[in-house]
Amino acid sequence: MSNLQENFATAQEASVYTATQLHLWRAETVRSRCGEIFDRACAGELLAYDYRAERVEAAAEYVMSVILENYPDLNIPPHSRWRHFSCGGVDRWSPIADGAGDLNELKMRATELTMISVLLDAGAGADWRYVEFASGLTLSRSEGLGAASVALYAQGALCSGGAPFRVDAEGLRSLTTAQLAACFQVSERNPLIGLQERVTLLRRLGDVVASAPGVFGGESRLGALAQYLEAASVARGAGVAGGLSVDFAFRELLKLLSGVWPVRNPELGALGDVWAYPGVGANEPGAGLVPFHKLSQWMMYSLTEAWRIAGMEVIEDDTLTALAEYRNGGLLLDMGVLAPKNPAFAATEFEPGAPEVVELRAMTVAVVDQLAARLNAQLRERGVALTMSQILEGGTWSAGRKLAFARSQSGAPPIRYRADGTLF
Repeated sequence: MSNLQENFATAQEASVYTATQLHLWRAETVRSRCGEIFDRACAGELLAYDYRAERVEAAAEYVMSVILENYPDLNIPPHSRWRHFSCGGVDRWSPIADGAGDLNELKMRATELTMISVLLDAGAGADWRYVEFASGLTLSRSEGLGAASVALYAQGALCSGGAPFRVDAEGLRSLTTAQLAACFQVSERNPLIGLQERVTLLRRLGDVVASAPGVFGGESRLGALAQYLEAASVARGAGVAGGLSVDFAFRELLKLLSGVWPVRNPELGALGDVWAYPGVGANEPGAGLVPFHKLSQWMMYSLTEAWRIAGMEVIEDDTLTALAEYRNGGLLLDMGVLAPKNPAFAATEFEPGAPEVVELRAMTVAVVDQLAARLNAQLRERGVALTMSQILEGGTWSAGRKLAFARSQSGAPPIRYRADGTLF
């Protein structure tokens, strides 16, 4: 049995993971470690920024204005990859759902489309475009990646037998860079950041699917994850309130995805979106490390909606945190909540582990929690309480994007960083 097979024979065997991994693979650890960095900000002890607490109120007011502009009835959909499956007013899901035949197949299709689309969703870059010939739309960034991922799923490129709307281990493992480039219309004139890294992620996902028959079944079908999590949640009592626990599902998802992400520190093993920051987490497993799990949380937010669309009961949505990415983080920079100390900040491209990146991401998680509390306090008199997912979709992410396009025609974020297809 290979190391991968041994690690993923069953997703629930905690004995194959270290205490550091298990502690860092929790949304509550993301929130607490980011909270420690926020405390340093309040004390004026950040390495790369000055925190201007007096600007938080202005940021909250701006976010509220964006929410009311976009959703005056406050009927805000969740922050999810599913928004991009209907971008441009095109319903790309119904043709997939209509042919499902039964509820289990519907769950599998919703799960597969979501997972492969999220893994392909890391920043595209400002120059990439996708022309959807059926609709005539020219799409960029996340919308373009979303439409292109639906096309990839429909082509059968991720199934060993070439069947559309089906993803299995061998289909993922055999995906080529040329196939993805052709589907996503990549060329020298239409460059996509991290093309090869995206292919590598999907191939590694294929290895995980093949190595965990207890999760993905004898056919090594990616979508079987939905039924596995439903059954495992009930067996563990994690669904005691009548549905699949997001907290439980997220921890299981991180165990599985640990076989997908790059291993940056061989001594610590696979951790995912976790970065060094001195002094955090004293006396806890993984001290000196701060987790974000942005792409995994984005996947979990998206899977939550997918499963509900497919008829599953899901509970504990607010387990997850704000997403530590460049739209939510850009809001803090463009609103002046964070002021860079480095005078060459705008002209510098930072490494992912640089204090400028780590602190921005941590402050994003912590400050958006504060913004959420302020927004809900204002909305209480209307009898409305927004979830974190709604606040991200209607508010902070949308506000960050609006500010970016007001500042730059390309909508570029206010921080430059080295992207590898897996960060942000």
